[in-house]
Order: sequence, then structure tokens, then C-alpha cells
Amino acid sequence: MRKNLDNTKEIWAKANRAVVITFAIAGTSFGSWASRIPSLKNQLGMEAVELGGVLLVLAMASVASFPLSGRAIDRYGAVRVTGYLTWATLISLTLISFASSVLELTVCVAIFGASLGALDVAMNGWGAEVERQGSKSIMSSLHAYWSLFAGIGGLIGFLAVQIDLTVIQHFLIINGLVALLALKASRVDWIGSTVSEAAPMFAWPKKNLLFVGLLMFGAALAEGAVADWAAIFVTERFTLTEAMALGSFMIFSFAMFLGRILADGFVDRYGAARVCGVGGWLSTIGISVILLSLDYSIVLVGFLLLGVGLAPVFPLGCARAANDPFVTPGQGLASVATFGYGGIMLGPAVIGLVTQNTGILTGFGLILVCTLYQLSFSWSLK
Repeated sequence: MRKNLDNTKEIWAKANRAVVITFAIAGTSFGSWASRIPSLKNQLGMEAVELGGVLLVLAMASVASFPLSGRAIDRYGAVRVTGYLTWATLISLTLISFASSVLELTVCVAIFGASLGALDVAMNGWGAEVERQGSKSIMSSLHAYWSLFAGIGGLIGFLAVQIDLTVIQHFLIINGLVALLALKASRVDWIGSTVSEAAPMFAWPKKNLLFVGLLMFGAALAEGAVADWAAIFVTERFTLTEAMALGSFMIFSFAMFLGRILADGFVDRYGAARVCGVGGWLSTIGISVILLSLDYSIVLVGFLLLGVGLAPVFPLGCARAANDPFVTPGQGLASVATFGYGGIMLGPAVIGLVTQNTGILTGFGLILVCTLYQLSFSWSLK
């Protein structure tokens, strides 16, 4: 009995490490791609509108892949699908570097977006399985590792540009290293759960899961808004250089990572709904400080509170969706992921539209609506 228990713990620990590695691979891939967008733009002589079209294709391909990935993990198991999609993501990233025209780049980016988006659903499904069969929460930490390695991927891309590596050289080197991690992650003896009965490919979230989807929509909208508009907001309010203005986003990103690393322990102790509720208070106080303060150093504290408060929402929403009693794990994850990515895509555009007509203070103030929703509907994560 003791030996069987020890063996079960060892299998769980290996699966946990494998999921962490997978989230790290996904983050590195995204960070590597993002870091070389300017290089690809210059290399192919793209106009701004052409680049915008390519990025739109990336987002649309990602969203389109969600229900397909959800169906696949229900039918074949999250661990198996995650393994295939990890390799598809690495291969498609390499293909991007060989694109010699805007059309070729668009096709390669569509494949990359679909692979990475589908991987996002599958690895969250696998992470939820591992968390469910373990003795502690891990979902927030997994998303923290994604954020960390996206930053590392971006940093490596910056260094690659500094030493004049071509995009092909950069992506081949990074994928060669990451492939070793992918091989390690594939060597895990994990039998995932599957759903045998036929089910719709996409199910509109029912009952409380709808509120969870809107919770993730608001958090993603706020996160995307800070990424795209924070530096502009503080530049217009304070006399700052562009480099100094970027400090607001850097503080926010660090706070998101810190909040996710710490969240799991609090979830085990107090529950997901209470952690999200406290996060709602922190994020609401944070954005209020940002909007009202006339001191830049205090505004940075606001970005810190905002990041910590928003940090646990997305991973806790994924965990809740994968365990919903009314839909399959694949359906649940696909539906809330669609809400989340919808927030990321629509947020910056909506804020831009409002800013154009009423000013940056009102536009950025829309984040307050998102944090108030988090504060009011955190109970949906129970």
C-alpha cells in the first residue's frame, strides 16, 4: 500500500513538472514571436495596415481553434492532445521565420495562432486534471510560469536582435533548446480522462459559468488595456520619457507574475472565490489610485495593486471551467477561453474609441468597470 502511494505521488510530481514545462514552452514561443514582429515587418517591407491584418489573423485563428481543441481533449485526453500541439506550435514558429512574402507570413501566422491557441486550451485542461488529482492548487502558478517565460522569450529575442541574428537563426536556436524540454515533458506516465458520449463542439456557458466567462473577459480586457495603453496614459498625464513611461507596464507585469505565484497557496487556504474577491478589492483600489493620483510614484503603486488583484482571475476561471458540472472540460475551457481572448482583442480597441471621443482618462477608466465586476461576481468561482 505504501509503495503504491509513493508511486502515485511520483507520477503526480512528474506530471506536474511536465505541465509546468509545457506552459513555459508556450510562453517562450509567444515571447519569441512577439520579439521579432518588428524584424519581420522590416524584412518583408510591410505597411502598418498589413501588419495589423497579420496580427488580426493570429487572433482569429487562435479563437477558431478553441472549440476544436476542446473537442479533442474530451475525446482523446488533454495530455495526448497537449503533446501533439506542443510540437505543432514549435514547428509553426519555425515556419514563420522562412516566410518570404506577406501572404506566406499570413498563412504561417494563422497556423501558429491556431496551434498556440489550441495548446492554450489543452494545457489548461491537463493542468486542471493534475490539480484535481493532487493535494494542492497549481493553476495560478502555471500561468505565472507562462508569463515568466514569455518575458524570457522576449528578452532572448532582444538579445538576438542586438547580436544581429536573423529571424531564422533565432527561431531555430530557440526551438532546438525548447525541443529538449518538450521531449522531457512527453515522458510522463499519465492517463488522462476522456468523454465518450457525443457532445456539441461548442457549448454556451450555463448558469454560473457564464459569470465566470464574463469575469475572465473583464480581467483580460483590463490586462490588454494596460499592455497597450498604460505607457500612453502616464505619458499624457506626466512629463515622462518613453522609457520612464514603460515602468508602469513593467511594474504591472511583475505584479501579475507575483500575484499568480502566491495565489495557489491562498486558494488552498481560503478558496478561489474569496481570493478573487480580495483581488477585486486590490484591483479596484489600484485603478482608482491610477486615475486619481497626480504623483507618478503613487501611480506606480496603483499599477502594482492592479496587477496583483487581476492576476488570479484567468487561471482560476480556467480551473473552474474544467470542473463545471454542466459541460465537459473541453467545452468549458473552450467557452471561457473565447470570452478571455475576446477581452484581450476588444479591450484596446474599445479604449481607443472611447479615448478618441472623450479623452485618455475616461478611456483608461473603463478598467474600473472590469475591476468592479470582479469584486461583485467573484462568488461565481465557487
